[in-house]
Amino acid sequence: MTQPTSSFNRVQIDLKALAENYLKIAKLTKNNLMAVLKADAYGHGIVECAKTLVEVGANDLGVLDICEANTIRRSGIKANIHIISGLFSADSMAKAISSSFSIFVYSTEQLEQLTEVAKNLDLKAQVRLKVDTGMGRLGVAWQDAIEVVKSIKLKHIDLVGLATHLATNGDEKADIQLQRFKKLQSQIAVVMPRAKRHSALSSGGLLAYGDYSDSLSRPGLLLYGYSPFGEDCPSLSLEAKQLVEELRPVMSVKSAVIEVKKVKAGETVSYDRTFTAKKDLTMAVVPFGYAHGLSRTRSNKGCALIKGARAPLLGRVCMNLSMYNVTGHDVVAGDEVVFLGRQGQEEISACQAGAWQRTNVYEALCLFGRLSPRYYGRFDVSVDLSVKLII
Repeated sequence: MTQPTSSFNRVQIDLKALAENYLKIAKLTKNNLMAVLKADAYGHGIVECAKTLVEVGANDLGVLDICEANTIRRSGIKANIHIISGLFSADSMAKAISSSFSIFVYSTEQLEQLTEVAKNLDLKAQVRLKVDTGMGRLGVAWQDAIEVVKSIKLKHIDLVGLATHLATNGDEKADIQLQRFKKLQSQIAVVMPRAKRHSALSSGGLLAYGDYSDSLSRPGLLLYGYSPFGEDCPSLSLEAKQLVEELRPVMSVKSAVIEVKKVKAGETVSYDRTFTAKKDLTMAVVPFGYAHGLSRTRSNKGCALIKGARAPLLGRVCMNLSMYNVTGHDVVAGDEVVFLGRQGQEEISACQAGAWQRTNVYEALCLFGRLSPRYYGRFDVSVDLSVKLII
């Protein structure tokens, strides 16, 4: 299928890069891995990414909710699926238990409801108890965790382990969180020795704590080619730094010029006249705006790649259009525009794009990836747009 004539814009997902990133992460650590695919695989597409990861050895997949879990299972994937944000309704709990999904549980009320649902089904729910060791978000208080474990009715609950999430990585407060979690693991080994598959480390933790023994670590952002520490990775081990250097971004975002026009000195560009040309310039108009993930906060900030050069963004970002200074370059309608990825010797990373939009790499990927047609393939050298399209 070729690029649809109704869409100027495309998101390219390099499945080879995703597979290679997973294998490099697995090589860095001895821990088992749960590949995190929440938020539609951070905007990359949950089904295609899940299939690729399972093909290269991923046995455990982490998703946000029952909808994402069902989407993966319906695609024919047989891997273990973990619902990491828990469940809140009896209906979703029943579906998860019947489908043998593993469920993160973060409150005693949720645990009680899950027990009742499992009892009514005459089945066991596979559960990992979420513990708040200092994140200040989901989870039972770490001081109460063992008492909660003791209250579990094992006839209908199979507690496979504990889970926690670090608020930061590699600093003193994160160290305290891990110390608390290790203590809980020692205690649970006494009161419920079968519960052994504990999970603490996400992408940042895997980089910062290479020697930490984690039964099921949860890489997310690393899979898609980026470090949570940004483009600078201070105080990481040589092995962790090398991994970050070797990761390949999985997503590229591209469009095309639809008009080239001259702007005279003193003329303004776009809504509210926030840009006034100080001298004559050449401007390219591109059909890509905040409806496609290019936040309005990007107005007059950052650039796109056109003709292998960085073209500064001019004026307000519109819903479906944005404008770029291409003075000195022989640009014509139809020329490729890159918002994320490489063109010639230049490259724009999701870290840079996120900074220009006053946000982080996570949000930049989620926005770009979910608002334009996605193409899946292996984009080593040149792009073949006959690859599978999923909108």
